[in-house]
Amino acid sequence: MIRSVLYLRPLPGKEGDLEEFFARHGVLNRALSLPGCHGTALHRPAEPGEPYLVTATWSAPSDYQQWLDDPWRQEVTAELGALLDGGPRADQGGGIYTIVAAVGDEEAAK
Repeated sequence: MIRSVLYLRPLPGKEGDLEEFFARHGVLNRALSLPGCHGTALHRPAEPGEPYLVTATWSAPSDYQQWLDDPWRQEVTAELGALLDGGPRADQGGGIYTIVAAVGDEEAAK
């Protein structure tokens, strides 16, 4: 199992627009619909001005690559990019980490 980690820094005043973008486009559900995706989350920073964090858990790096290559993702990335202070481009992803230990990884947003 791996976890993808992506930091998104919205332009000042665009924080709500970033959250609305994720909701309107169903970004997390779209990722979850792909084979090998086990869960996704958008994290709002505790301190204003800090970057948002997007995480997802995948069976393998190839499953995450499938997300990066998804034509739908490629289409909406330009709209997302207009809300951000830099990155990601359509061909960019975040970091990936191999999960070596985890406890209680339940859906926190409920």
